[in-house]
Amino acid sequence: MEQKKKENRTIINIGTSLMVVILIGMAFAVIAALAISSSHNNYSLSEKLKNHTDEYYAASNEAYEKIAASDWANQEFTVDINENQVLNVKVAGKEITCWQVENVSSWEADSTQPVFTIED
Repeated sequence: MEQKKKENRTIINIGTSLMVVILIGMAFAVIAALAISSSHNNYSLSEKLKNHTDEYYAASNEAYEKIAASDWANQEFTVDINENQVLNVKVAGKEITCWQVENVSSWEADSTQPVFTIED
């Protein structure tokens, strides 16, 4: 009788420890999946920021070339940054008096999220 109790305890102990190991393994898998998803989103955001910065500096260089070509004459002009933004530049008295980025279109999100609304 005593031997049967020991065998039953052993089987229960193995089952419990196996469940704990499986849960820990699943937790590590979920954490790994979240880390991969987060790093992918960070990479995408960094790429967008890099492209936006490159566009801005290209427009800035174009504006400086235009100012230098006119020998710092009084002028006001815009340079396209991208399809949504322009760089407004104003030169007066051989000084840059306005250097402003303006949006020329309304902002729209890259993706939409479903929103639950309660209808009356």
